Parts: sequence; structure tokens; C-alpha cells
Amino acid sequence: MSIQLGLTVYSMTNEWLSGKYTLPQLVDEIGRRKLGPGIEMIGFQSLRGFPNKVDKRDIKDFLDAVERNELILTSLAGNADIATHGKQWMDTDQSVAFMKPQIELAGEMGFPVMRIQIGLTPEVLEKLEPIAAKAKVKLGMEIHAPEGANTPKVLATREVYDRIDSEYLGFVPDFSATMRAIPPGMLSKLTGAGLSQAGAELLTNLWKSEGAPIQRYLAFAEQARAAGEPELPIAQAKLIFTMFGRQTPESWAELLPRTVHIHGKFYEVNEACTESASIDYAAILKVFANAGKNISMSSEWEGHAFLDMEEQCAFDMVERHHKMCRHMIDQL
Repeated sequence: MSIQLGLTVYSMTNEWLSGKYTLPQLVDEIGRRKLGPGIEMIGFQSLRGFPNKVDKRDIKDFLDAVERNELILTSLAGNADIATHGKQWMDTDQSVAFMKPQIELAGEMGFPVMRIQIGLTPEVLEKLEPIAAKAKVKLGMEIHAPEGANTPKVLATREVYDRIDSEYLGFVPDFSATMRAIPPGMLSKLTGAGLSQAGAELLTNLWKSEGAPIQRYLAFAEQARAAGEPELPIAQAKLIFTMFGRQTPESWAELLPRTVHIHGKFYEVNEACTESASIDYAAILKVFANAGKNISMSSEWEGHAFLDMEEQCAFDMVERHHKMCRHMIDQL
């Protein structure tokens, strides 16, 4: 059994937003650099008019680029967007109607998995399952920080999955949930915005402490303001508590039977391509290597949250990530 490497086009967010590439050109560059074989993308980010008004020529151009670069479709990331209506959450029928065309388009394009998100209720999941089965698309609920394999919302989803017991309902673990340190680049951004060294130490200590993410952030904000830290880095620091989770790598083992894809989230890789400071890849990959089945993994660089293109090239970062992962997998 093995972990199939690949990437999500989301990693190239800065390059995409720059307008330097069309989607087929972006895929060609991925192929030229041999960053596959797996390729994932976010529908709403990469396809204009997604999902109801996508130009068929855009779909054909994308799929032609995938084929000529000998890539393999792994996952189309959909969005639940349950707060779209602003004044109230979507009800069950509205959520089903919103997700249905996303699932159907994923099937039409040939994606075996569609990423879904926490926020879809058990009632919605029950109604989406037959739609997914008809489209032959497995729905993978992304487990992203601040959630984890055993947080209340995920446990509730695991219960409904066990009750329905369908191969078309699964999970997409995202390694943001199992981090061991704040990414150095994020800390540099905050200190560049005026956070003192003492403020950075306070932030790190509270991130490592116990308690709900929002409570730890509020404690940081209160103490930082009392110490005279600038408001900008205090506000920016909220991202640290919501985007960087502290679950254990071993906790992923409980989701292995229903894992349909993996988001290999990362922020940095050392120059030797052997380690990531903020995420314990050696421990995490060991868990998934014991899944007893082949699993696709998208390298998902999210350093664009605090770095621009001039500071770091996403293609280079994914290449380094692949080298690191191959090195670690070979050691298993």
C-alpha cells in the first residue's frame, strides 16, 4: 500500500492571482516540473461560473492539459458556504441544492472525490449520499484546524457516517489540525507588523496551552494589549489559533477506514528537504502508511497566507515538499 503524491492548484494561489497563468498553463507548468501525478483544485477558485455556469470549453481545456501532462485527477474541492444568505444559515434543502451541482460537475469531469466541509448537517449528508453515489464521487469532509479527529463536530459526523455506512461518505484529513509549532514565516509577519519578542513568546506559549482556540486567542489579545503591543499584529494573530491545530498525529488513525484523500498541508521545508519545522511529517506519514490501502495526498502549500511571490515560489515549495515526503516514505 502506498501514498500517491500530487498537489492542489490552491498551492499556487499567488501565481494564479497574478494573472501570469491561465488554468491550462498552470497545469502545464505543474507537468513540466513533474509535481504530479495527482492534481486537485478548488472549483470556485479555478473555474469561472462554478458550478452552474462553467464554460464547457474551460473544462475541456483543463482536462486536455491534465491528459497531456499525464496527471491524475484526485479531488475537486467544493464549498459548503452555509452562511451565503447572510442573515441565517442555509436550511437542509438549500444546502442540498447548493451542493448538488458541485457533486454532479465533479462526476462529469471525472474527479473521484469532492472535498466537502464541516457545517453540512446529518440531514444534508443523508440527502447528498445518493447524489454522490449516482455521480460516483466520494464526498470527503475536510478535517481542518481548529477541528480534529475527535472534536465534537467531527465525532457527530463520524456517527452519521457509521449509521449510513456508505463508501461515498468519507474524510479528507488536513495536516493543519496536527501541528507542532507556529510556522516561522507567520511569526516573522507578526514581528514585522510590530509584535515584540516578548509578545511573540506570549503568543507561542498561549498557542501551546490548553483550552478552546477562541479562549486562548482572547487571553493573548488581553495580555498583549495590556503590555502595549500594537493592534495590527494582535488582530492578525487570531489566524494562529484558528488555522494551526494541536491534535496529535496518532489521532488520524481513527479516520483511516474512511479516509478518501489527504491534504498534505505545509508551510516550510528545510533546505535539505528532510523536515518541516511546524508539522511532524515523519510521525503523520507513518500513520497513513499503515492505512492498508492506497491514498492520494495533495501537497498543499499555504505559505501564501503570509508570503508573496517575491518571497517564495509555490512551485519550488511543492517540489521541496515532494522530496521531503519521498525521503520520509522511503524510511518507513
